[in-house]
Amino acid sequence: MKKILALVSAALLALGLTGCTDPMKGDFLHTDTTISAIYMSPATGTSSVSVAGVIDNEAGTIKFTVPKAKRKDIDISEVKLRATVGFDAYVTPVLTGIHDLSEPFDITVTQKMTGEHKSYTLSASYEK
Repeated sequence: MKKILALVSAALLALGLTGCTDPMKGDFLHTDTTISAIYMSPATGTSSVSVAGVIDNEAGTIKFTVPKAKRKDIDISEVKLRATVGFDAYVTPVLTGIHDLSEPFDITVTQKMTGEHKSYTLSASYEK
């Protein structure tokens, strides 16, 4: 019994010395502030049409170009947006609700753990 207790104690001591890592040292630190995908869809109606945004992470711009075939379905002054961002990141202002992309719309992606952020300007136009 003493041998088992000694072995368990040694194992627990070994786990305690090598166990948890400090997340702020970088092992589990999430720093991704980019948008990997973003879509625009009509705010009203039952259409399932959507348009993917073209993301330029370096310039901080996202451009939506509505093709001629979808022009009747999407009014760029009333759209819904959905985006894919990194783990533990959030977008401000929030993308829920209806947005007007006929004028540039600024958003920021922020990492909760580090506070790092990246700004984007969204715009939309119709294909000519």
